[in-house]
Amino acid sequence: MRKVKLFIFSLLFTSLFVGCIERYDYEGCHKPIYLSYEKLRSDYPKILSPREIDKAGKIYIYGDTLLVNEKNIGIHIIDNRVKETPIQKYFIELPGNIDMAIKNGYLYVDSYIDLIVLDIRDIDNIVEIKSARKEGIFPYDHQQSISKEDLEKERCGYDENRGIVIGYK
Repeated sequence: MRKVKLFIFSLLFTSLFVGCIERYDYEGCHKPIYLSYEKLRSDYPKILSPREIDKAGKIYIYGDTLLVNEKNIGIHIIDNRVKETPIQKYFIELPGNIDMAIKNGYLYVDSYIDLIVLDIRDIDNIVEIKSARKEGIFPYDHQQSISKEDLEKERCGYDENRGIVIGYK
């Protein structure tokens, strides 16, 4: 009888210890890196100097201008008046951008959950129409801009109130 009690006690003690190890592993998981909604909306879009196209996405033609999307990063603006020698003019940094459309000289783009409107009638003076911005109209996919490497990591949950998940540490 004493051996049975000792066995049961050992079993309970071992299961308690294993439970602690599982909690320790959970605490060691990769935690989300956030871009706050405030920073997303106050700092972007940014009109920058041209940069190399790493992974071209959708292409849109607007007159003699090409707009080339780089998924989740932004849009390259290219002067295509001379078809043999296109000239990169600008890069619009726009985190979470996947899609774009143009109507009447206005570029409609997404930025994760927001719709942004840019006036591109004067391609050398691109201006955001701040009053046209629609916040939170697209559903949020917290894995949208996560690298394949980060997707393979064991990840902790995320808090959508803290902002957009842009990676894991």
